[in-house]
Amino acid sequence: MGVSHVLRHKLWTHGDRTSSYVALIRENLIGRGTFCLRNASTVDVPAEEMAPTTTLPNTFGLWLAALLFASILLGMALLQVYLYFYWYHNDSWGIKATVITITALEITQSGLFYSSLYVVLIDGFGNFPGLDVIPWQSVGQLFFLYLATFVAQAYFSYLIYKLQKDKILFPIVIFFLSVAGLGAGIAQTVLSIKVKHFSELPSTSATSNAQAALALACDILITVGLCGRLNSSRTGVQSTNEMLNFVIMTAINRGILTMVTAALNIILFLTQPGTFYFMLVLLLSGKFYMNSMLAMLNTRKHAQALSQFGRTTVDHISMGSLAGPHNTRALNVTVTQSVITDQSTSKTEQI
Repeated sequence: MGVSHVLRHKLWTHGDRTSSYVALIRENLIGRGTFCLRNASTVDVPAEEMAPTTTLPNTFGLWLAALLFASILLGMALLQVYLYFYWYHNDSWGIKATVITITALEITQSGLFYSSLYVVLIDGFGNFPGLDVIPWQSVGQLFFLYLATFVAQAYFSYLIYKLQKDKILFPIVIFFLSVAGLGAGIAQTVLSIKVKHFSELPSTSATSNAQAALALACDILITVGLCGRLNSSRTGVQSTNEMLNFVIMTAINRGILTMVTAALNIILFLTQPGTFYFMLVLLLSGKFYMNSMLAMLNTRKHAQALSQFGRTTVDHISMGSLAGPHNTRALNVTVTQSVITDQSTSKTEQI
């Protein structure tokens, strides 16, 4: 008799349903330490055929960990959204609309993420074959995640264009890579709907890895573009260079974070089949993009403050009269000071 039939029979015959659930889980799952991601239409799953490498900790346990980290990152991002609208309420409506759009996409993705876990672990409690079924909420969250990634990458391509409008080819390449990445993400979403089961996800590796590879290439070009164009704006004024150094370091930090995420997505998908390790980084990637975009927007005030540091010089000295042998009046020296500052903040204003 299959595991699912044994569970139904024992749950029916036990009087205390709560204790029977605990006993059956210990007997049929925890004791073996594994479960099988198989086609949910197969009701009977022989215990001896259970996959030895697929366990709850390295599948839905990782989903729970990802949900925890995603909630923390979403909280950080929402704080940044509040600070953005508080500090930069005079920004153009184009930038404001971008911030609002990516915020709505990430909130929706987080809601679907939680809902998919609830469906699998709460509504489907005790239904072990059902663990293999991909809920529609899980597919939906992928779609919104890829959309949020596209919005962030498109914004950075526009930013690179604004820094040097006469060199348009580089941002165009970045934009088309982001569009291609979105297309691969949509294809991955459609294929996930068709396969319907987690155990069949390896068959979608071409589109999944293509999306991650395109995101990685896009992030590399974004980092190179931002650093290169900001570095070309250096002047002989120390305060301007300090400001540019700060913005360049911010761009490098955001690039490293998103590039590592995309690379790990590919590596874990290929090297850890039958597990959700790749989802641990994939499902967080949208939050990384959102936080990195908002960090670039919200650090403008600090960057501009760095450019305001100047040096004090003596512009004028006026003397009242000199004290001599027959003159006891004190020497009166009036010093008028001025602060020479660098007002070259146009680069940060464009970010």
